[in-house]
Amino acid sequence: MSQKIFCIGFQKTGTSSLARALSLLGYSVGDGVKELNAGMDWQAPDLEARLAGFMVDFAQNFDALQDSPCAFMYRAFDQAYPDSKFILTKRAPEAWLESYRRYFPDGNNPLRRWMYGVDRLTGNEAHYLALYQRQNAEIIEYFKDRPEDLLVMDLSKGDGWQELVGFLGKDFLKPFPHVNKGKR
Repeated sequence: MSQKIFCIGFQKTGTSSLARALSLLGYSVGDGVKELNAGMDWQAPDLEARLAGFMVDFAQNFDALQDSPCAFMYRAFDQAYPDSKFILTKRAPEAWLESYRRYFPDGNNPLRRWMYGVDRLTGNEAHYLALYQRQNAEIIEYFKDRPEDLLVMDLSKGDGWQELVGFLGKDFLKPFPHVNKGKR
């Protein structure tokens, strides 16, 4: 299996900007959300295994994969694609929650319902924040003995090309892209 790059940050943590940066570096970047939402049996008893299988198979078509539910699939990706690189984008939890609130409608589609375990953000803010923090901590713990495989980036604090190209062993000098910046 060839090396892949998996962007495993939550939505609204700079994942679109990271995808654009990877594209500028020459990587093909996939986002399976539309296909996943359309083709998944959301009532299946083995839903998590089906989601993981779909995403692992979908990754075959790209150099890199980003967007939901990648943050929840890192173990399956790591098992299916050994020697891959993982990039966790994050930001301050409260800033993430506010950006999420502004960008997404209050109702959830089936994928977001599966990820967050509730039907809507309103009234569940503490749950969202706890899940965001717990998931990021679990990812960091999982890779703690493999720092060469995980890059943690906070674009809101200025992380960009230097961290990315150093991690991937590439050179690039253009300004780092910021996608959806006005919608944060």
